[in-house]
Parts: sequence; structure tokens; C-alpha cells
Amino acid sequence: MNYMICIPSPNTVSHENCEKIHNIMARISETYKVKIVPEPVKMKSVQNPDYYKKFRIYKEIKDRDGNGEAYLLPEEEEMILSVCRNAQEEELMRSCTYAYQYPANLVLKSFREDKRDRK
Repeated sequence: MNYMICIPSPNTVSHENCEKIHNIMARISETYKVKIVPEPVKMKSVQNPDYYKKFRIYKEIKDRDGNGEAYLLPEEEEMILSVCRNAQEEELMRSCTYAYQYPANLVLKSFREDKRDRK
């Protein structure tokens, strides 16, 4: 099964921010009826706090077409941002790292720059 990964930015790791991201993920799961599984972030160089989680978002993802597209699909951007309740939550979700997990590799994705710079 393919899935998308969401990893909160290490720059925003605080108990409060991690709780906000967890709540946003719960709203995404409920609104879009997708399975989201939190799991600990493991880094070799640093011991991460227990509340720092990455999220597997189980959903249909576009087959890799080899065009080097590094951006989330508009539907994915909408899914992530539509449940945010304020600009702070939107910025928190934009700062996360997103990736598609394919059977053989991981492909990083991001928000389009024009949407990232909106405030």
C-alpha cells in the first residue's frame, strides 16, 4: 500500500506545536476519511521527545511518472490546509516535510512556492 509521509519540521518541535499538528491530522482523517498513523521520529544524532511524531497518510498517490515533480498535488494541498483553523496552523503544516513512499524509494514533495509565501 502506498502512503504519504508528513514529518514536522525539527525547528517547530515543541509539545504545543506537536499537539497542534496531531489535532490537524485527526481533522484530516475525519474530514477526508483517510487512515493516518502516527509513529516516532527516529534520528541517530539526537534523542527526540516522545511527542515528536511523523504521520503516515494512507491514500491513493499518483504513480511516479518520471517528470521530477517535486510539489504536492493541488488536492493534497487542499486536504492539508482546508482543516487548518488559522494562519498559524497553516504555516505549521507548510513547514512540514512531505514525501511519497513508493515500494522502492521515498520522493520528497513540498507546497508550491506561491502558496507557501501567502499570508
